Amino acid sequence: MPRDRQSVGLCVQCTHATRKPGKAGAAFWRCGRADTSDRFPRYPPLPVTACPGYEEGVPTTKGRR
Repeated sequence: MPRDRQSVGLCVQCTHATRKPGKAGAAFWRCGRADTSDRFPRYPPLPVTACPGYEEGVPTTKGRR
């Protein structure tokens, strides 16, 4: 299993996720579903191993690279 998949979980392949790169190689994963539903935390605790809002796709990357 790839390192990101182990440490982040489902967000790595969720169309609603946004990866925000931080300093020193850190990254923050934001859930886009939190914008429309209180069921979803804006920044979920990682790794996410189960999520009712998960939809397979490609997450967005925003911010510094």
